[in-house]
Amino acid sequence: MNLEKKAISQYLKRKKLRTDEGPIRVQSLSDGLKNRVYYVEAANQAWIVKQAHSRVQIKERWWTDRRRIFAEKSCIERLAAFLAPEVLPEVLLEDRTDFILVTTPPPHNALSWEGDLVNGRIDLQIAVQCGELLATVHNETANSSEVADELASTKAFEQLRIDPHYNYIANAYPDLKKAIAVHTNRLLKEGFCLVLGDLRPRNVWVANGQPYWVDFATAHYGYPTFDLAFYTADMCIKAMQNTAQKAAYLEAVNVFWNSYFQNASYKKAEEVKHQAVHDLGCLLLSATDGRQPVALDDERIVGLSRRISQSLILTGLGRIEEVTEFVNRTLIDG
Repeated sequence: MNLEKKAISQYLKRKKLRTDEGPIRVQSLSDGLKNRVYYVEAANQAWIVKQAHSRVQIKERWWTDRRRIFAEKSCIERLAAFLAPEVLPEVLLEDRTDFILVTTPPPHNALSWEGDLVNGRIDLQIAVQCGELLATVHNETANSSEVADELASTKAFEQLRIDPHYNYIANAYPDLKKAIAVHTNRLLKEGFCLVLGDLRPRNVWVANGQPYWVDFATAHYGYPTFDLAFYTADMCIKAMQNTAQKAAYLEAVNVFWNSYFQNASYKKAEEVKHQAVHDLGCLLLSATDGRQPVALDDERIVGLSRRISQSLILTGLGRIEEVTEFVNRTLIDG
């Protein structure tokens, strides 16, 4: 069953989640490429209803494992064991027949952090808190046999992250193929904690000065550099798209990164600090040459981004301030 907008009300009634007969408002929240996502509101009740597609809704064939919706449910419940309830949705229903997950929505007064950032409002405290929270996630799940068993599958992560980002650019840049393969193998074979797989501003809401996280469909037991690099790549792209405020976006990288490593207490933290820079390079190169490139209208910026990316894939830079200064200097000097 494909859960269309007009069928939401009856679906919630049938699942005994909706108890009143009053008016209902249904709003689509996603672009519909990988999931149907609806915000549903009735009198005194509200839900997020998400159904996973079996393929990305584009012309070419791009299949995805619908069972990622079950991994999302497992991830939320794992996180709820040690993160404050104000930070996460609550799972209300898992429909294993139709690959649907129903959760509570963000707080009523929550605003999209992505929206704030795009409009040039850069709250560094949110970046600090996200770094602290991510370190807590990795600390609490490090070397957990229970998490390893429950979130062992990397299939969705491979389909939606490794293939379109790492494998795609490896094919586009044969001279980097061996280096990229090293980073890919590490992500898939050296796992030791819960990896969220989609931590970026579009999946962060802000309510009362506190972040609220959503979207965990690519969560798995893996190697944590991806979470750091995915957030950082997003911020670097924002710096490239809005060069007038690039320093503020790059500072949102610095404070996130430093907050994370000040709180990371698992044994491999120093190794992760070094390796995450390489993953950042891969993800930045994917932003220009991956399966779904980001819109960078200025060809000069595209060229600079490619140069930055390739340098980071092979770099020995260690401190995040060295990385962001390199990005900033390259954007200024060309």
